[in-house]
Amino acid sequence: MSGQVVDPSQLKRIRVQLGYTQAALAQAAGVSQSVIAKIEAGKVDPTYRTISEISRALFSRMAKKSKRASDVMSSPVIGVQESVVLSECVEVMKRNSISQMPVFSGRRMAGTITEGQIMATVSEAADPAAVLGQRVKDHVLPAFAIVGKDTPVEALMSLFRLLPAVLVSSGDEIVGIVTKIDVLSAA
Repeated sequence: MSGQVVDPSQLKRIRVQLGYTQAALAQAAGVSQSVIAKIEAGKVDPTYRTISEISRALFSRMAKKSKRASDVMSSPVIGVQESVVLSECVEVMKRNSISQMPVFSGRRMAGTITEGQIMATVSEAADPAAVLGQRVKDHVLPAFAIVGKDTPVEALMSLFRLLPAVLVSSGDEIVGIVTKIDVLSAA
């Protein structure tokens, strides 16, 4: 956000949305509270340096208030091993009220399984019971994307056009999962 400045006519709206008082913003920007009041009232046209310092303080506050993947994720991650049968996978989904989950081979990510995929497979089968006895590994879809725990929620939006969920990592460990409903609930 460096180099960007707030439109002075939008200052009050942005300040209030971020929960700043005039005094707190003035202190963070290194200006007087009366300068903030005069800019908001349209009584003064601020210098570039003044509006830059105010903008820096506002953008800093925005970055701190912005939700991260770790703020909206569900944890622990519920998944299945690729060796289990589909009927067990369905039971895990039902018990946990989830519609998709990661598939693991030991501790390694092997892919994804979704209720929609299972439903399509079962509905097309001549013998649905036989399908539910098959191993998950025979029905694995590509794995969810993995993002860092500090990834801004806004950055996840484009991924959700293609994926039903993303996994959240901290180092080499998967620590959570974010679904579309998690992001919508956090809005």
